[in-house]
Amino acid sequence: MINIYHNAIRDLVDLSSRKGKTGQCVRYEIGTDEINDPTLVAYRVYGNRDDYDVIMVCAGTNTIYQPLPQQEIVLPTPMQLIALKRAYKSVTSIL
Repeated sequence: MINIYHNAIRDLVDLSSRKGKTGQCVRYEIGTDEINDPTLVAYRVYGNRDDYDVIMVCAGTNTIYQPLPQQEIVLPTPMQLIALKRAYKSVTSIL
């Protein structure tokens, strides 16, 4: 059921990119020290390592062991992420 949450993240970022509203998202350049550690990117962007799955979804990787592409990725803002968690993670706990 977590796929619903991940799809919502992907849809938000894709929609913002297509509409040219990337100013409403976080643009982050993956550094060489972060290629093998999505938790480090999550810590630097969101202040905790728990949101590493968001980094992986936005970077297009499937597993924690797959290296992140060394390029700029578009991420939801912390407020957008909180709203998505409230909307979709509560739904997944019910199902």
